[in-house]
Amino acid sequence: MKIIITERQNNLLMEDLPISIRRRINYRMIKAHLDFSILESVNPCDYSTSKDFIGEMCDMMVVDFLDDFKYGSGLKVSPKDKDDFYYFMTDNFADYLQEFYDKQCA
Repeated sequence: MKIIITERQNNLLMEDLPISIRRRINYRMIKAHLDFSILESVNPCDYSTSKDFIGEMCDMMVVDFLDDFKYGSGLKVSPKDKDDFYYFMTDNFADYLQEFYDKQCA
């Protein structure tokens, strides 16, 4: 029997993040946090470019998520894991943040 997976699913399987972080990644939860906690309190037009906005928002999500992770599990996160998680966030949320920026700052 063959199992067919999408490219995104393959990327998630091959992700460099530790399993302890990957287990806690829930796209809907992260998006809800982004919508409620971050985008409600930030004016995207304050940033000079959309890339600055996207980078800053992804960095804020990484810091928030990893702070909660460290508090909940007590495990330490290496700088490499933090960088990998940042790239995961940009890969998954950059388009959404770009649309938000374009809509707010048009």
